[in-house]
Amino acid sequence: MPKVKVADYIFIYILLIFSGYRFFKAVMFLTGFLFGSVLVYMICLEEKTFTPLINAGISLGAGILCGLLTMFVQYIGLFMTGFNFGISIATGILIVIEQIYHLEIIWIPIGILVAIGVIFALLTLKFQKSGTILGTSLFGGLLMISCIDYFIEQFLLMMYMWERIKADDSPSLCWFSWIILGCWPFCFLVGSVTQWKITGQGFSHKQVLQNRRTETVTIKRTRPKEKPKENPHQSRYRHLYQVRRVNGDVISQNYIQTLQNKLSPSLRNLTPVPTEPQGEPSNEPESTNTTLTQIPEV
Repeated sequence: MPKVKVADYIFIYILLIFSGYRFFKAVMFLTGFLFGSVLVYMICLEEKTFTPLINAGISLGAGILCGLLTMFVQYIGLFMTGFNFGISIATGILIVIEQIYHLEIIWIPIGILVAIGVIFALLTLKFQKSGTILGTSLFGGLLMISCIDYFIEQFLLMMYMWERIKADDSPSLCWFSWIILGCWPFCFLVGSVTQWKITGQGFSHKQVLQNRRTETVTIKRTRPKEKPKENPHQSRYRHLYQVRRVNGDVISQNYIQTLQNKLSPSLRNLTPVPTEPQGEPSNEPESTNTTLTQIPEV
């Protein structure tokens, strides 16, 4: 079962090597996920505090959080891509140094990793397309040889690289491990040329993001504005007023006031007239207009 999963990972790493820049968002997530999960798992493995299953769960959660962060925040994703690019180069440098001189202080390889990683991370932020293409090709090649190493040597080469980072003593590599290690620069060269000439040619992640922002703004501008909801009392009053006006049943306030003055005091109390000043509308629907049907016969 693990071999089947590793075979699936090989397909993902092939896409990373040859089409890493084309699938920009997916690569940003994958970069953060792999960096966070592998780093946390290695730390948990060294501490030996939890069981392997708990270590896997913790590393998986950390990888998902890092992947979401690098996917949604573009500059963090580019920084992590460049940082992985630098770490891959620093790992190769440590392997070469080991063939000449064995480093005994652990802070020396860690300092080399961090320094080169930060340098290439800043360069990737400056040259985003070039850094992403080169970084995905080199880092994808490293992941590819890790899968090959699993099938052939059960991660013997990967453990050798990890011991170079920790400055531990380890036996020398056999010729078969050097052949697997030689596949790394080959994958890097082929992947870089493929992305420059085929998959990444004519494609820009900045243009894609700008087009998405433009489409979002256009949709917001073209969306029809909602009409304000009308008060049902006002709507009913306007309808009643229109009907009465069509039927000729509306009489001005001045005419009603004149008739009111001509009435006797007893009848005047039976026909109330609105006390509002002329020209100011009333809140009551029936108080602004008085019909002839409301005036009793004299």
